[in-house]
Amino acid sequence: MRLLSGLILAAATLAAPAFADTVVVAPGGAGDAQGPAPLRYYGSGGGQVEQIYASSFFAGPTEITGISFRAYPGSAPGFFTGNSVTVSDLDVQLSSTAVSANEASGLQPSTTFAANLGANATTVFSGAATLTTAATGTGPQPFDYTLTFTTPFAYNPASGNLLLDFLIPSTATVSGSGFGFLTFDNANDNNDGVRSIVNISDGASATGALDTSAAITEFHTTGFANVGGGVPEPASWALMILGFGLTGGALRARQASRVQGPSPA
Repeated sequence: MRLLSGLILAAATLAAPAFADTVVVAPGGAGDAQGPAPLRYYGSGGGQVEQIYASSFFAGPTEITGISFRAYPGSAPGFFTGNSVTVSDLDVQLSSTAVSANEASGLQPSTTFAANLGANATTVFSGAATLTTAATGTGPQPFDYTLTFTTPFAYNPASGNLLLDFLIPSTATVSGSGFGFLTFDNANDNNDGVRSIVNISDGASATGALDTSAAITEFHTTGFANVGGGVPEPASWALMILGFGLTGGALRARQASRVQGPSPA
């Protein structure tokens, strides 16, 4: 019985696909701009920002559990700028989208926020949020302006590009120390795989302005370690088949010994 249990445990270990927590930075590389979006500057009145990311940044289907931004390179907190920003109310949605993340091709985004959201739009966070960075003022900053989702989002790049929607209602406030917070590192080039629709002054408006820039974003994902998606590689399939084979063989041997009964003395 101990042998059977051991074989079954070994089979389960071999057959289990490997999952891992990984990150996807979209787009990779250094930024060339800065700005407060997808939040807004300190104050009230709210705002809404949608950021679109090319599906090519993602290797395969995955689950997104949170996001991080970084302060612009070389920035550091001081008397005028703080390293922390608090939003009294924030609604964040993720969805796949049919609109393009590049300016030169594909279906161009609408300036109406709702028109860009896909049918699988999911609220991944709702409530008050505080983002804090350990920016030092030397070199590229860490991705530590972090928001952990309360509801993970299952994303399949085959369904379209990825859309991130930040809504700060008009009744909410954005606040922190100093006259403002260290704003985010942005990519601001045509056809770099990211773009945005921005309104950082009116959380009650249904529309924004198209923008070539977007905050460089680190996505926290959980998926298969080898491909970042839901399909194991051939090596994993081989281990799974071997594991199931060991389990089946052990069960057949156990059944055979019961049928034959004990050997005569």
